[in-house]
Amino acid sequence: MYTFQRVALDNISDSDLYGFSGKYIFTTREWLSFVEETQGGESAILRIMQNSRPIGFLYGRIISKFGVRIFGSPFSGWSTCYMGLDLQEGDKLSVIKEATTYIVRELGCLYAEIIDRDVSVEDAEKAGLKAFPIDTLQLDFSKNESDADLMSHYKTKCRNTIRQFEKRGASLEIVEHPDDAFVDEYYDQLIDVFAKQGLVPTYNKERVLALVRHLRSTDNLLCLRVRDPEGLSIATSIFFGYGSTFYFWGGASYRSGQKYLPNEYMLWTANRHFRDKGMTSFDMVGVRDYKRKFGSEERVYAKVVFARYAWLLPLRDLAQKCFFLLLRLKGFIQRKR
Repeated sequence: MYTFQRVALDNISDSDLYGFSGKYIFTTREWLSFVEETQGGESAILRIMQNSRPIGFLYGRIISKFGVRIFGSPFSGWSTCYMGLDLQEGDKLSVIKEATTYIVRELGCLYAEIIDRDVSVEDAEKAGLKAFPIDTLQLDFSKNESDADLMSHYKTKCRNTIRQFEKRGASLEIVEHPDDAFVDEYYDQLIDVFAKQGLVPTYNKERVLALVRHLRSTDNLLCLRVRDPEGLSIATSIFFGYGSTFYFWGGASYRSGQKYLPNEYMLWTANRHFRDKGMTSFDMVGVRDYKRKFGSEERVYAKVVFARYAWLLPLRDLAQKCFFLLLRLKGFIQRKR
């Protein structure tokens, strides 16, 4: 039997917030502050108690869509892979099952999504919970691997592309102090990436500014820039890492600079950078064919969904389809302009 107490992030000490093994970046103070700024709504961090003793937290926010209060941990579109629980002991699925009752009765939410990296769809369904798979590609390696060992994971074509980058005259730099100007570069290149597909970016520049602002004071953020032989910025990328895992948040490049093959080299640089920090896992975030060339393998974890009323699930799916349809419409308008 678990009980829950809603607490504010500012009232959680660092010793309590970071006192968990296997903690992910998405439940750090900086990341939770980033989500708060960009998504609004109400903070809904729940302290988990067992026999009146604190054993962990369930991290979430409450937002309202079409008049429906939603608990997201996280919710789709937050640029956050997963949040879920930090737990010192006990079973995560048992906690989630009891938490949904609290979320409905005490927080007044009719719909909830909880994504936890350590929960599988199979186990969630066995516990009587409704769950959907979240797929990603992940590269695992040893912390003391050499550059040659690391590159041995990559496909032959990928290795050749990396070597060709070094011969074509472009140069890569680590952006030590990413500022608004870097974000301007990244976002302008991102617009070009989406325009190639007849779309517009799925997030605005303000979200990138907020991400960089919240993380740049930590040692968790890596921003890269590639310049052509004339010194013009042609590609940028954003990575972050914490604990044993680092992530690919976004990469962008101008179509005119593709002949210099910047993208593979940026991921190669990030891989070495975070390996040198002792990390051993690269979550490439999502499944795309171009990510497979790095020797990554598919991983699946669960999104646990709770709906107070059955009609909320198709409504949520319809809203998601309308969102992407709107992106295509905006892209069409941009092309006409």
